[in-house]
Amino acid sequence: MPKPTLGNLELEILQYITEHAPITVGQVTEGFAIPRGFSRSTINTSVERLFKKGYLTRTSEPEGTVFRYSPAVPSEEVLTGLVERFVENTLAGSLSPFVAYFARQKSLSVEEVAQLRSLVETLEASGAQDESDKPR
Repeated sequence: MPKPTLGNLELEILQYITEHAPITVGQVTEGFAIPRGFSRSTINTSVERLFKKGYLTRTSEPEGTVFRYSPAVPSEEVLTGLVERFVENTLAGSLSPFVAYFARQKSLSVEEVAQLRSLVETLEASGAQDESDKPR
């Protein structure tokens, strides 16, 4: 069953928590929220939503009054969500500018080029249609 979708702020907070886990709401507020002008209550609400949606796990401190949060999903899944959101919101769903960006990169490693080739092969094997085959 796919996890519920996330808003932009939730994705950013999840990315921050993924990079700094295990972390408390206070630490997220200090390192993420304050520099961006968000309040602790906004962060608390967002972190609680992420927990309820299944994106975070939490453990309590020995005194039981503070929770430490960690990602419940691999960082690759978080990054995939960020990329999907970027393509949809910024590029209006078009992958062409994204592909053009990769084509212009001179610093891609051998491993990154191999990953891109593998993705193209997967798309071709799954029967991805070229533009002339798509219904209009």
